[in-house]
Amino acid sequence: MTITLAGINLLLASIVVLYIGLYLTRKSRFLQEYNIPAPVTGGLLSSVLLTLIASETSLSFHFDLELRDLLLLMFFSTVGLNARFSLLLSGGKTLTILLFVMLAFLILQNTTGVLFALLLDQDPVNGLLAGSIAFAGGHGTAITWGSYFEQNGHLGAQEFGLIAATLGLILGGTLGGPLAHNLIKKHSLYGNQHRTPYVIESQSQKEYVPVDMTGIFRVLLEISITICVGLYLHQWLESQQIILPEFLPVLLMGTIIANLGTVYKRQSDTGLLSLWGDVSLELFIAMSLLSLQLGLLANTASSLIIITIAQTVISVLFVYFIVFRFAGRDYDAAVISSGFIGSGLGATPVGMANVETITKKFGPSPKALLIIPLLGSFFTDVLNALVLKGFLALPFFH
Repeated sequence: MTITLAGINLLLASIVVLYIGLYLTRKSRFLQEYNIPAPVTGGLLSSVLLTLIASETSLSFHFDLELRDLLLLMFFSTVGLNARFSLLLSGGKTLTILLFVMLAFLILQNTTGVLFALLLDQDPVNGLLAGSIAFAGGHGTAITWGSYFEQNGHLGAQEFGLIAATLGLILGGTLGGPLAHNLIKKHSLYGNQHRTPYVIESQSQKEYVPVDMTGIFRVLLEISITICVGLYLHQWLESQQIILPEFLPVLLMGTIIANLGTVYKRQSDTGLLSLWGDVSLELFIAMSLLSLQLGLLANTASSLIIITIAQTVISVLFVYFIVFRFAGRDYDAAVISSGFIGSGLGATPVGMANVETITKKFGPSPKALLIIPLLGSFFTDVLNALVLKGFLALPFFH
């Protein structure tokens, strides 16, 4: 018997999962201390439970994730609507530096994957799949490249990539908080005492208004317009052979709409936008982890586990010693580090969840809130494609 979770059923299930995570976080000093996101805790526990039920009974679970994908678009629309060009310009130097850091990271990630694949007598393609394809790219990139490799004779490539991406999702969500916590504690950055000039002007207290029905529907209208125009832009770009993740045009359109509002003195309620963004992101992560097929991990070759452990160790060391330093060695750099490890191992939404969790406890970091989605989405996708083409030109891939 197959139980399908979709639409309202998936929403209700994810709310329960989220509350489980919140409850466990309140009861666990460890989870609080190391800033493990509540949807990660609840989602992993629920996923394990569903896997056990499926293995011990005749029940199986199928997930229709259309609602989850809509929540991701809603989240990135709120990020864009809360952004200002002045913030992007002021953070331009850091973003430029981190582009080169990300390029070095992608090369290191693929070098590690390929070397360990060769040492374990595996297809070197598996090293790329368990490299920047699955970890920095996420499930979408794993599906795309996995399908490409299978068409070229590498059987099982897509499944291998999806399992690696699943492991990355778990690791990226659980390591970002402890890493940032350690950096903040070691360098005495509590409460964002070392503040930077990266402040979104619209976040002044005077611009927050009491929540009422008109305000709620105005924000929903802004989000809806941003998503619709962003998706139209995405379709147009696809017709021009420009392939981007769906959420990136939505993010860009939100930023444009927000700055047009600034010009015409019609600014959004940033408090309500942040609230909708938080709700959307946490439900997205809860749905993603709830729908994980952990049963596939039991059949994963030991080589993938070994490669993943190596990638995790190298990624943590790289972020701790390289990313934090080049991001500025301040509070924003610590938050960016948590987002970088989430994006580098588990894709952009995981990085953003880490950023949200850290800033809720230690203070806002608008610089990280804008840099991580830009760095982890568009720029990483472009750099990743270039790096992968370079690796595929090496002799042992022919």
